[in-house]
Amino acid sequence: MTTALSSPAETEQPAAAVSCTACPHPLADHDRISLRFCQATRASDSSRGCACRT
Repeated sequence: MTTALSSPAETEQPAAAVSCTACPHPLADHDRISLRFCQATRASDSSRGCACRT
C-alpha cells in the first residue's frame, strides 16, 4: 500500500492568500491592532465587526 504525499508547495498558500477566520480580509493586511482584535474576536466566539484598515 502506497500513500501519495504532497509537497509543501502544493499544500501551503502564500501569506497574502491566507484569510482571517474572524473577518473577510487577508492576514497579510492586518496590523498589530487589527490582528489582536481578530484573535480576541475568534477566542470569544463573537461577531463584532472588523477593526482592519482595509
